[in-house]
Amino acid sequence: MGLAIFGMRFLEVIFFLGLAGSAVVVVISFIEDGKELFGKDEQE
Repeated sequence: MGLAIFGMRFLEVIFFLGLAGSAVVVVISFIEDGKELFGKDEQE
């Protein structure tokens, strides 16, 4: 029973770490797309 509870808690932590990582990727993508959309992306 203790092993099952540990497994559930471990999976919860991994899930929320993945969720936080995905949120970071979405924010970075939003910023980069905003730069490209508004023409602030400097290309040579």
